[in-house]
Amino acid sequence: MIRRFETYAFLPGTSPEARRRLAEVLGHCHRHVPDVIYNAVGWNLSDAPAELAWEHAYPSLESYRRYMVHPYHADLIDRYVLPDSPERVVEAMTGAGLFGYHCDEPSFLLAPGQARRVVLLRFAPAQPGTDVGAQADVFAAKAAEASKAAGALSSVLGANTLANTWFDGETPHGPPPKWSHVWEQGYARLAAMEQRAPATGPQWLERAGVERFRELRYEVLEPA
Repeated sequence: MIRRFETYAFLPGTSPEARRRLAEVLGHCHRHVPDVIYNAVGWNLSDAPAELAWEHAYPSLESYRRYMVHPYHADLIDRYVLPDSPERVVEAMTGAGLFGYHCDEPSFLLAPGQARRVVLLRFAPAQPGTDVGAQADVFAAKAAEASKAAGALSSVLGANTLANTWFDGETPHGPPPKWSHVWEQGYARLAAMEQRAPATGPQWLERAGVERFRELRYEVLEPA
């Protein structure tokens, strides 16, 4: 399974109607592309340079590749996000990013009205003899325990393999990603996340061996 995120910052002067339109186009993707098995959008509440977050999932590489060439992708999504489109409403670079990971099951699932915290992270340099995979395993166990104590519904960690394999889901393009891993938590409500997520905030991340991180927080929406 492929778990995928895109984040967007809007061009200066973009109207509220145009912002809502992009959110609707992204949020309706699963209704037009059968290969998208989970799909939602949310307005970022953190200080990261991104306003709109789009999260989605695909059951296989083949389904992901069909999405990439689907007319809905080319005719609607690309119309608003590609740098060479005259109808583009998002920044070409600042605030925009694509990342994601491969997983065996959709343990990340949330319903509309629930809340998501996504942390892009890079681990501190490992001790001699310790690889990043081992660091990630240790972190995942700590994160699951801390998330449960904080009242989170879920805690999922994945290697950020999609950031530089976005075209087909497996072939690397360009340098390694800036962020090595994606950690996401789910909460029943936005208020609960805002109240309890700080228990796994910057100080906790530092103690858990994270060198750098960037965080997104939003309520999971499904446009009507």
